[in-house]
Amino acid sequence: GIQLMPKVTVDGGMKQSLVSWALAASMFVMASSAQAQLSTGASGFSSAPTEASEKEYWWLVRELGRCLAQNKTDQSIDFLAASSGSPQEDRAFGKLFNRTRNMCMRNFVRASFVRAHVRGTVAEGLFNRNLSQHADDYVPVVSAPDKIVSIHDFATCYVASNYVQARTFLSETRLATEGELEYVQRLAPSFKPCLPVGREVELIAMDIRLALAEALYRATSMSVA
Repeated sequence: GIQLMPKVTVDGGMKQSLVSWALAASMFVMASSAQAQLSTGASGFSSAPTEASEKEYWWLVRELGRCLAQNKTDQSIDFLAASSGSPQEDRAFGKLFNRTRNMCMRNFVRASFVRAHVRGTVAEGLFNRNLSQHADDYVPVVSAPDKIVSIHDFATCYVASNYVQARTFLSETRLATEGELEYVQRLAPSFKPCLPVGREVELIAMDIRLALAEALYRATSMSVA
């Protein structure tokens, strides 16, 4: 079966184990599919909902990003403008799903999402929306952070020097798939300049994608009116 949260170990250069990213990445490490229920009734009929499979959950998460970015653009932007875990994020998240019937939920009648999954997929949807407003050869100017203390710092650093590779990674793979893991394994040697010096870091392929999606969205938002 597909391993949704495989680890890629990379060494920043010295003998010291990393524990400081655990908190920063904590919202990203919940791997298994959250609770979700599908409506099985055809139009005009009713039936009890069934529990969604893990595959169906990830399909919905992937679809949510595109749909929310297109149909709830302002609310999606506000959601990502809020800091992770903040009261502002709670309110913005509520506005994304504040209707009894939300077209982006498809035939899911209920779903309990991992918040970080929604942040990442919405960021990817908004990033793709930004790309449609730029020339194909557009490469943003991104300032790398002075220090790498979180997975978001890592992602910003990587996008600053490897924008094309990060963009291609998102376009050629899908969230929570074996292809995503294989691509991250190929990219792993290029991560070293953006890792905290002197620490061995265990990164999870999905974490990397979610963080890169947000970094790419922010990078391409700078010059979008």
